[in-house]
Amino acid sequence: LAIVAFITMTVYLRTRMHVTLTGANYYLGSIFFSLIILMVNGFPELGMMVLRLPVFHKQREFYFYPAWAYTLTAAIWKIPHSLIESFIWTGLTYYVIGYSPELE
Repeated sequence: LAIVAFITMTVYLRTRMHVTLTGANYYLGSIFFSLIILMVNGFPELGMMVLRLPVFHKQREFYFYPAWAYTLTAAIWKIPHSLIESFIWTGLTYYVIGYSPELE
């Protein structure tokens, strides 16, 4: 994630704010790329979830615990990882791309 953030910082490097259609296009492109990167980084989790399904179904068959308990704990464990990932991305790219002109 950090390597892609550094590449993004060099592609969308801003030295000053541009109030033109081209400048707006660059900002929208960088926002779109950021959203796509953060979304694609979550795809490996889908494969791990599919691998855990047989165990989940076996435990559900024998009434070990309800489905909401599995789902709730899995979601709670993923929240800190997602927050850390987005904070790292934002911390590395926010000021370099130029979303906030106060630090110039």
